[in-house]
Amino acid sequence: MDRLSSFLLRRLAHVERRAVRRLAVRNGLLTMSTAIVNGYVVGRYAPAFDPSHLTGDLKQDRQWMRDHLTAFLIEGPQDGHGRPVLVPAVPVWPAHLVRRSANETDTNLAAIAYAVRVVAETGYAPSVKSMATLLLLAAAMEQSGVTLRDLVAVLRQPAPVFSVAVLADGFERALPQLIEDTEVAPFGPYNGVAADFAFTDDLWRWVDSETRRIFLQVPADETNRPSRAGLRGQLLRALADGTPVLAVSETHNGVPEQVDLTCDVSLTGDGIDRLLVADLLEAIYGSEAVMRHDSSIARIDAEALTLDDLAIAIRSGRPILSSIEALVGLAALNREDKRDQKDEDKTGSSRRLVTQSPSERREQTSRNAGNTDDRASSTSTSSSKSKGRSKSKPTGAEVIQPEPIDDVSRPAAPPVLRVETLTGYGAAKDWALGLKVDLADYLGGELPWSQMSTKLLLSGPPGTGKTTFARALCNTLQVPLVVTSVSTWLQGEYLHDVLDRMANTFAEARRHAPCILFIDEVDGIGQRASASRPYADYWNACVNKLLELLDGAIKTDGVIVVGATNRPGEIDEAIRRSGRLETHIEIPRPDIPTLAGILAHHLGADLDAITAPDGEVGAQP
Repeated sequence: MDRLSSFLLRRLAHVERRAVRRLAVRNGLLTMSTAIVNGYVVGRYAPAFDPSHLTGDLKQDRQWMRDHLTAFLIEGPQDGHGRPVLVPAVPVWPAHLVRRSANETDTNLAAIAYAVRVVAETGYAPSVKSMATLLLLAAAMEQSGVTLRDLVAVLRQPAPVFSVAVLADGFERALPQLIEDTEVAPFGPYNGVAADFAFTDDLWRWVDSETRRIFLQVPADETNRPSRAGLRGQLLRALADGTPVLAVSETHNGVPEQVDLTCDVSLTGDGIDRLLVADLLEAIYGSEAVMRHDSSIARIDAEALTLDDLAIAIRSGRPILSSIEALVGLAALNREDKRDQKDEDKTGSSRRLVTQSPSERREQTSRNAGNTDDRASSTSTSSSKSKGRSKSKPTGAEVIQPEPIDDVSRPAAPPVLRVETLTGYGAAKDWALGLKVDLADYLGGELPWSQMSTKLLLSGPPGTGKTTFARALCNTLQVPLVVTSVSTWLQGEYLHDVLDRMANTFAEARRHAPCILFIDEVDGIGQRASASRPYADYWNACVNKLLELLDGAIKTDGVIVVGATNRPGEIDEAIRRSGRLETHIEIPRPDIPTLAGILAHHLGADLDAITAPDGEVGAQP
């Protein structure tokens, strides 16, 4: 578990135990006095019951507290407006318990502290759903390059706007509920007000037995979202009053445009994965238990789980193997439900075709056929020049297939461009020929991918043939070439679009593996900057995403990554570290011998006619 996730979980446990102590004071189970320590006003808790009933065994004492004093750890009844009902004010003390006198003082401070701890531990019930929500939030912060310090600094400002998009079922409801039900968010407590509600001034100053900071919760679901004009009005009112705004979505394109354009912090994260499940199990059962059952955890299809599934399967006090088996079963059920839903959708489409008239069926069939042709053409790998181009791809990448080297069907065709025939590439040529040998060993099962040099940064002035080298490498290795550029990635309108294009490009390359992924203008990704600089969160998120895709967190076996740039000094140093674009080769401008070799390559057989004596040329018919 990383430091950020561990800190957030510890803070959640701290604020939850603090809430239990405050509730115990309101119900009369604990007493509290104030004292000044080093200039700070602090609260001191003491038990209102006789601590001699406790044995010193925390597990046994928690059970005794549940058996005898549970009523003091339950929130009192409330009226329809959320205000506590005054009668009865507190639970009735059991007759067999001796209540400590208010004037009695205890000299055993250790016993008092232990009694207060037992009360907090007894009332604290860790919410697995809240813990999983915090872990997803921490992962989104890491993926988006936003630190906790930056998040707190923005939250301290008036009218901060946040957007959070995490691909986990149930996250859109879980995050606002976590903010409202706990005090894990600083400068709270908070009360969320939905943006699809008709506001009055009283609601903006709403008080529920304590002062709460209102935040505007913007729904991402199109069915619940107000109109564009209505949402604009709600945002204007919230920002004018200094109210925080939060938009949460379970898709990367679900945040309304008005929020996306004005947000101060934008977080995007992936869904539930095995690492998150392992961290959650570690928080409940400890790291040793997780290490012992690591192979069982690897069987969990975490991507198919929801936040509710985690809360159902993982419960404190339940054996860890039972929780793991429940997660495996729930994931399988979810996959089966999705398949059944797809089958029902297909059946519904067939029924609609049966009930349509012949002309309507022909029109529907032609549209479906057109869509099928589009999909087929997007993955086609043949053309008049033996090139494949991926059409209508969200990545904007081009897939080029290698040209056959021994093609005797067209003897008059120009020679195939290969690394072996290139001139003036020096170390880049040596690297490519070495990779050719290693790739053959890898395909033969004799060499693991991790021991190969498969990531290269090509630099040099414009026109030195960096793109030509990539095409020649494609033909030499006889593997597909996936061509993209940073400028293609940046064509996305918003940050999540850019990050999606980057991730989808690497995913497309993995589908064509073994292949070459050529990233042109890689210097356009920029360098990570201080959070105080304008648009720093945008560029930091882009750099961090590329680092994530390059460093092996997502397996890239079979993908050879080649980046090209004219300005290597503009690339973030972390991109050029070991495991990323670690091999850096500069292609210089060609000298006289290199130019002669380039001309000889392009002239081919015509070079013999140019260099032949005049008599021989004149004698030719």
